[in-house]
Amino acid sequence: MSFHDDLVLQLRADVAGALGLPATAVYGGRQPQKVTRTGLEVWIRPQETEPHGRGGGDQVKVHPYEVHVRLKARREQSQTGVDQLAEVRATLELLRARYDGTRPFSTALPDLVAVHADEGSVDEDPDEDDLLDGTLVLRVLER
Repeated sequence: MSFHDDLVLQLRADVAGALGLPATAVYGGRQPQKVTRTGLEVWIRPQETEPHGRGGGDQVKVHPYEVHVRLKARREQSQTGVDQLAEVRATLELLRARYDGTRPFSTALPDLVAVHADEGSVDEDPDEDDLLDGTLVLRVLER
């Protein structure tokens, strides 16, 4: 398996465990699934790998991943979506704190140097009123 395949496998399992989600609720791919389940799901979207030079001619590959936290839930009585927004933001913060500046999965991925997490955005899905999608960008460094 490739570094990407191994990383996504480890990341999916870790995210599912950290959020208490079934394995089917955390998936990778170029497109999100149509959300049919109520509650959280996580979609991991790989971006194009970026080479990054270091001193001495060594190359480090930067693998960016968009981690989408998607929540399908009925809005509360006031219809503001404040409860859904709070849940998505809290989940994004938990994942950011879990991965930013760490070397997760170092046993399974010895070439993993570090992970940097950038805060993303929280947007409503224009096609579904009861769906919120928040993103976090993980930049995974491979030696």
